[in-house]
Amino acid sequence: MLLFSLPSAKAVVDQRTGLITFPNYWGPNLIGLIILYSFVVGCRYYVGIDYKVYVEIFLELKETGIVPREIEFGYEFMNVVLNYIGAHFTYIFILMALFQMFFFYKALEKFPFILPWFTFFFFVSLMMFSSMNIMRQSLAWFVFFYTLNLAIDKKWGWALLCIFFGYSFHKTMVIGVLTYPLLLTDIAKNKYVQIGILLVVTVLASSILTLILAAVSPLVNLMGYGYYIDNLDYMYEITAENKVGAGTANALFFVVDIAIMWYSPELKENFKKYDFYKYYNLYFVGAILDRIVSDNFIMARTNDYLLNFRVVIMSFFFYFLFNTETQKVIKRVFGCVIAFIMIAFFYKAIYNRAADNSPFRFVFMEDVLQTRPQKLSDY
Repeated sequence: MLLFSLPSAKAVVDQRTGLITFPNYWGPNLIGLIILYSFVVGCRYYVGIDYKVYVEIFLELKETGIVPREIEFGYEFMNVVLNYIGAHFTYIFILMALFQMFFFYKALEKFPFILPWFTFFFFVSLMMFSSMNIMRQSLAWFVFFYTLNLAIDKKWGWALLCIFFGYSFHKTMVIGVLTYPLLLTDIAKNKYVQIGILLVVTVLASSILTLILAAVSPLVNLMGYGYYIDNLDYMYEITAENKVGAGTANALFFVVDIAIMWYSPELKENFKKYDFYKYYNLYFVGAILDRIVSDNFIMARTNDYLLNFRVVIMSFFFYFLFNTETQKVIKRVFGCVIAFIMIAFFYKAIYNRAADNSPFRFVFMEDVLQTRPQKLSDY
C-alpha cells in the first residue's frame, strides 16, 4: 500500500503559474489498492473478536428473516440484500472494507502528499485492527473525515448526503457532526498553553472522568447504545488491541503529542492553505479527552471521532519533519526513532494477537465443508 500510494502523492508544478497539482491521484494504482485491500481484508476468516457477531447477525437473518438486534438501517439493508441474492457472509466484510477504503482515499484527495505517511500510521497506530473489529464505526469515521472536507469547501449537498450514509451504518456519526463548531476558529494558538493543558489532564484524568461519566450516561441511552452499558465486559474485550502494551503506547503518544504541540505554530503556517488548523482543533481536543476517557469503553469509542485525527496530524507532522530545511538532522533523527518505535509497537500488537486480528486467516484456505458455519446451529 505504501509503494502503490507513491504515484498518487507525486506533485506536479505548473511552470507558468507555479501551482502545485496532483493529476495522477486517482490512477489505476489507487483503484487497484482499493480492490486488493477489500479482497484481502474482506476474505478474512474468524479474524477479530467482533467477527462472530457480524456472522451471527447475517445467519440469523438468513434463517428467520429477522435481524436479531437493533442495528442501523444502512447496515441492515446491506445484510438483507446480500441474503436476498444468496451471497456468502464474506461479502459483508468485502463491502465494508471497500467502503472504508473508498472514503479513506477520497478524504485524502485534498492533501495527497501525506498519503504515504497516512497509510503508514493507519497500520502502525493500530487503526487498521480497529477497522476490522468496529468496522461500522470505522467506516463512519472515514465518511466523517471526507464530509469535513466537503463542509469546509461549503459543498453542503454532498456533505448532507455523506452524513446520511455514515449515519445509516453507525449512529455515532451524529457526534462527528456536532464537532463542526471546532472548525470555526483556531482554538489552540499558544503551544505552551496546549502543553500545559495536556500535562494537567494527564495528572488529573481519573477525577475528571468521574465527573464526565455522571453527565453523559443519559445521552448514551438516548442514542440507543444502552446495549454497550449492559455488556461492558465484552466491550472491554474488543478494545484489547489498545490495552496490549498500553504503558508503552501511552508514553509513546505522550512524546508524540508534546512534539506536535511544540511544532504546531510551524505546522499551521506551512499547511494553512489546507485548512490545517481545523483538523488540528479536532486532534487537540481528542488528544486531551483521550487522557481522561481512555479507560472507559463508551467514551473512548465516542472520542475516536476526534482522536483518529491524530493519524492525520501525525502524517502532516512527519511530512514536515522529513521535508523541512531547518534543523534537518535533529528532525529526521526524531522522526526515524518514533517511526521505528511505532513499527515495533505494531509488531508487538500482532504478537499479542491484537484483539484476535492475529493470526490472519483466509476463508478460502479453510476446510469449508468442515469448519464454515452455514447456519446458527453450526456454532
